[in-house]
Amino acid sequence: MRLILCIEVFLATVLISSAVCAQGFLEKEPYDPIESINRKTHEFNKGLDKYAIKPISNIYGAYVPELIRLPISNFRDNLNEPRRFINHIFQRDLAGAGTDLSRFLINSTIGIGGLIDVASSWNIYPRPTDFDETFGSINIAQGAYVELPLFGPSSARGTVGLLTDYALNPSKPITAGIDGIVVLGIEAANVFQKRYEFAPMIDATLYNSADSYSATRNMFLQTKREFNIDDEESDIFDPYSEE
Repeated sequence: MRLILCIEVFLATVLISSAVCAQGFLEKEPYDPIESINRKTHEFNKGLDKYAIKPISNIYGAYVPELIRLPISNFRDNLNEPRRFINHIFQRDLAGAGTDLSRFLINSTIGIGGLIDVASSWNIYPRPTDFDETFGSINIAQGAYVELPLFGPSSARGTVGLLTDYALNPSKPITAGIDGIVVLGIEAANVFQKRYEFAPMIDATLYNSADSYSATRNMFLQTKREFNIDDEESDIFDPYSEE
């Protein structure tokens, strides 16, 4: 465990240094200095989607009743609320933190452990965020574009954020009491649900564009720009988001 933590800290240090060194990043032009590596990773991810994720998600969406799929998604989303709370606190967004805390308390109790999203029915909607946005709130540059194996499009800052979200996730004590296979199953179900729900957008990007790598990168960067305008969230959906 200590070795894994040391590796995470080392990677975070290297990547955050890359982000800081990239302060000259021009938003109108993709900063993609490792494009050749990213393209190879993209082909791997695309192949994984074509031969595994897409067909399984179609089966999952077509044959698993929504009565089962929805509670699974709700449960996973509820486990994300403590992490969002921590990020909103670091971002000095007390209103967002209050929403996270309210949703977690309501859905964990009245919502039977998060299986039912009671909070949304009371017009208390989720406010997704992560350490990528937290680092952005203290003016750390986005840095180089990176396509991660399995996780898809990201950036130097986003990769550090992903590691930090994992290392500092307050839900770890909760999930520690759940069988590892169950947790893995919940995460897999979330991937299949998102892939099924947003299939038209993802298929158009991966399979109906002349250069799927450039299309994926441009969509990711455009989404990030929209989110950063006036520090307000855009209503553009990011299918590659960790949420």
